[in-house]
Amino acid sequence: MKPSTVDVLIIGGGPAGLAAAIELRALGVKEVRVVDREAQAGGVPRHSKHPGYGLRDLYRFMTGPAYAHLYVTKALKAGVIISPSTTATQWGDGTTVELTSPAGIEIIHAKAVVLATGARERARNARMVAGARPAGIYTTGSLQQAVYLRHLDIGTKAVIVGAEHVSFSALMTLAHAKVKTVAMITDQSKHQSIPGAKLLSQLIYRFRFMAKSHIVEIHGTSRVTGVSVSDAAGKLTTIECDSIIFTGDWIGDTEMARRGSVEISADSCTTSRAGVFAIGNLRLPIKSADQCALEAREAAKTIAAHVSSTPALKNG
Repeated sequence: MKPSTVDVLIIGGGPAGLAAAIELRALGVKEVRVVDREAQAGGVPRHSKHPGYGLRDLYRFMTGPAYAHLYVTKALKAGVIISPSTTATQWGDGTTVELTSPAGIEIIHAKAVVLATGARERARNARMVAGARPAGIYTTGSLQQAVYLRHLDIGTKAVIVGAEHVSFSALMTLAHAKVKTVAMITDQSKHQSIPGAKLLSQLIYRFRFMAKSHIVEIHGTSRVTGVSVSDAAGKLTTIECDSIIFTGDWIGDTEMARRGSVEISADSCTTSRAGVFAIGNLRLPIKSADQCALEAREAAKTIAAHVSSTPALKNG
């Protein structure tokens, strides 16, 4: 296996990774490659069909798929190499990375490696929720993929756990799938989305909002049949539903960083490993897509400076 070289290898093809790649090309970095484990680049917005993307970075009001498509198009036009269905699996020395794809294993030597692996929602297992493990339990991401990409049947009545901005995205996705949201539950005293989100959503979708509450137990065998919810006073309420959506409570997708013993800073795109940088929601979940894109553009300046000061790499 003959290793190949690239100036910058970006791991993660979401808004942050693509925005950094486009800016790096604009700054004169010649060889920029983005790898993404999904079949298509674009990240989470690719399957978030509601509008609200692109206001701060592109000065447009766009749906998630349109936003993702535009970034992919801009990257390709800028000369960025995008490799979908490609996973970074191991580190070599320094900034050498092993990639795995349907074509096999590939070794890449890079002047700089950029970790743009984003964040993921904390799933049911990590939240220590008691009860059975029936079908009908999702995160927002898995729900959106099931609805928009696979066109699966979700159910008829859903409970949303969490009241972050993404929770209201889940609400709209459920409505698109013709699923009635019966309750939104949060252990916080109020929602964490934009002002007016709760009031407007309740007027449109007519669901029960339960603050300072948490799920005690999930009911059902082959399929979810309901949940038991405890409020701040310890009063238990049983809610009938056939779907539960766990939203938010974000954690950085740090697996690749962990494998390389890479320590990530919340204050800088640099890391504990020379030539390795971290951008986007991997650093500090969770920011909006346009925030990640804007911050990635700024980080590209630091990355480009590192590339320009690094000696040329040799193939083989």
